[in-house]
Amino acid sequence: MKSKIFMIIIFLVSVVWTGCKEEGRIDFIDDSAPAPGTVRNVKVRNTPGGAVLKYTLPVDKNLLYVRAEYEIHPGVMRETKSSYFKDSLVLEGFGDTQRHAVALYSVGKNEKTSDSTCVWINPQTAPVHLATKSMRATFGGVAIDIENPEKANLAIVVMADTAKLGYLSEVITFYTDLPKGTFTYRGADGLAPEELEFSVFFRDRWENYSDTIIAAVTPWFEEFIPKNTWKEYTLPGDHPPVSTNYFLGRIWDENYVNDGFHGNENFQIPSNLTWDLGQTVKLSRLKLWPRKNTDDRWRRGHPRIFEIWGSVLPGAGGDIDDGTWIPLGRFESLKPSGNGTQITQEDVDFAEAGIDFDFVVSDFAPNPYTPVQYIRFRTISTYKNSAFSTVHILELSFWGELIK
Repeated sequence: MKSKIFMIIIFLVSVVWTGCKEEGRIDFIDDSAPAPGTVRNVKVRNTPGGAVLKYTLPVDKNLLYVRAEYEIHPGVMRETKSSYFKDSLVLEGFGDTQRHAVALYSVGKNEKTSDSTCVWINPQTAPVHLATKSMRATFGGVAIDIENPEKANLAIVVMADTAKLGYLSEVITFYTDLPKGTFTYRGADGLAPEELEFSVFFRDRWENYSDTIIAAVTPWFEEFIPKNTWKEYTLPGDHPPVSTNYFLGRIWDENYVNDGFHGNENFQIPSNLTWDLGQTVKLSRLKLWPRKNTDDRWRRGHPRIFEIWGSVLPGAGGDIDDGTWIPLGRFESLKPSGNGTQITQEDVDFAEAGIDFDFVVSDFAPNPYTPVQYIRFRTISTYKNSAFSTVHILELSFWGELIK
């Protein structure tokens, strides 16, 4: 009996072992199949910097994809592929509007390639050339205003002779796909109010370049507003901190590592923060560093739309419309990468350096350079996008002019 049981066990083990052996890969690729036929009835729709090709696919069960080969610069070839599930493909990367040849190939699952089908395209003006730019003086530097109607991914390259060496060299490059924006260069500590020559041009990811504009710019005078005289001046209804560890004064403690101010998590928006500068100033710009704990940049209580109000002597009731407060500026903090929840490394670097906002004459603030002593930071919306939200700020600095 024992012998019979032993033989059954040996049989079962052998069955399991046989079942677990690796089988050879079943390969459905027919290496002997000929190359697919060519694509037919190709229709061209020219686009800015490229084209869209629509075609009829060959009827062939061996077809895997269609490949386009084309030259975007002399000696620089690109290829674009589109699977057999689609009947079109997109060409991009051209920097001119000249006539360009495109070779189309059908490729089989065995990688055999059909004869080429040649088509000609005439790209429309590339996004890098459609975008416009201008330079102007601003407080402590130069401002570059751009419009990017195609929302293309562009590098904005700024050059200057800040070292007085007699030639221009790159001082900063901004990256954006926003349709419109202003980018400001001020160096490390703001530029002196003396004439400097600047140039700026666009570059796209295919190494296409726009024309270059050159201008002599004299930055406007400004000075850093010291923070050693700032102190809390909380008014009724102001946004309270979530705990005593995150009090308002952390906005100006010059600590760029820890958490900064963190308001009550579910406070009604708009909300206010109020403090006393301890001296009278005219403001030219501010820089805001978003709180970065668990990467709160561009999330939660990061102020998206906010206002700065000033006063020489605030009313005691905390009402923004009591006649003692002057609107100085309304601002929107936008990610360089545009809308959407994805946060790129460029977004993080942009926030890490501090986000600049200039005080300018506007319908909201017709007198932004009025001397003030008290500040009200009024958050209109946050990246939580809710009527109830926290507000968090790592650090905030002002520049302008001290009134002696």
